[in-house]
Amino acid sequence: ATQADAAALAEKLTDEIARGEVEIETRGRRIVVRIRERGSFASGSAELKPEYQALMRQFRDVLAAQEGAIAVQGHTDEVPIATARFRSNWELSSARAVSVAEPLLEGGVLDPRRVSVTGFADTRPLVANDSADGRVRNRRVEIVIDQGIDRRMREQLDALKTGDPAYYRSLRLGEAADGQGGVMR
Repeated sequence: ATQADAAALAEKLTDEIARGEVEIETRGRRIVVRIRERGSFASGSAELKPEYQALMRQFRDVLAAQEGAIAVQGHTDEVPIATARFRSNWELSSARAVSVAEPLLEGGVLDPRRVSVTGFADTRPLVANDSADGRVRNRRVEIVIDQGIDRRMREQLDALKTGDPAYYRSLRLGEAADGQGGVMR
């Protein structure tokens, strides 16, 4: 199901993927849509280019039809920034994440309780920051759709909880496995 959802998202982003501006990957029940700086933001800017604002509004309609929490995460390279607008990479990464989240939330299509916005600065690089290409790759905003535990997995966990409570507790699955929401990691 996650692969099919990722394919639906990729269909909306075909041109951007072909130009190398966007990447989509899946990790278990998590879909990561990676928006690279190239094409979406000017260097050192947090203003999402108009064509990307329109694209994010189209993208939100696909997101609204899918289940899961949506985290919009801004990332920078390790080169310090100190401009009149941004005192640090923390501010830049946070502002870029907000710039992507805003068109996703326009019009009340997406439930804002599903969305979180975070700036990570240079703390979570994809690759080493030891080259210009590496730094370019690390400057990005990611939209992470965490689909959590599906119905079939929940049924299996409930059976385990009933059948072998001690083993179930030893797994430390947390609230998500108990049907209380949250994320299973």
